[in-house]
Amino acid sequence: MAIPVELEKLQNYYEVNLAHARWSFWASLGSVIVGLVVLILGVMMLYNKETPQAGAIATVAGVVSEFVSATFFYLYNKNLKQLNFFYEKLIKFQDTYWAMGLANSLPENQKVEMIKIIISNLVMRNEPRTEMSPELVRAYSEAMKAEKIQS
Repeated sequence: MAIPVELEKLQNYYEVNLAHARWSFWASLGSVIVGLVVLILGVMMLYNKETPQAGAIATVAGVVSEFVSATFFYLYNKNLKQLNFFYEKLIKFQDTYWAMGLANSLPENQKVEMIKIIISNLVMRNEPRTEMSPELVRAYSEAMKAEKIQS
């Protein structure tokens, strides 16, 4: 079974986001380390009495660097949430794709019923996670009634 272009694009998008998340984490960690080193050096320079001005500047620079690091970690957290969201979409798309592929490989007398079950499950998956609209519930119940009448 060939992988559709949409699935491949979604996979590539996920991989790009994963690489960005890794880069964001390491940049955040590097920023924390640099900021901490500058902060410690600044405090040491303040106690050294020979370079109090440079020590104050270095301490302020270390504190600012730590705030930048916190911002980096915040953005990393946001990126990770977005990555998880798209990962869930990728899994759902793959599940649907493979289920339809398997249903299409069934004998003709079983195929229609299996596709109905897949459609039912997709409707009940209910994305985004909100309550089903009354129109959707009505359409679903009418489809089930029509199926019983035909059987």
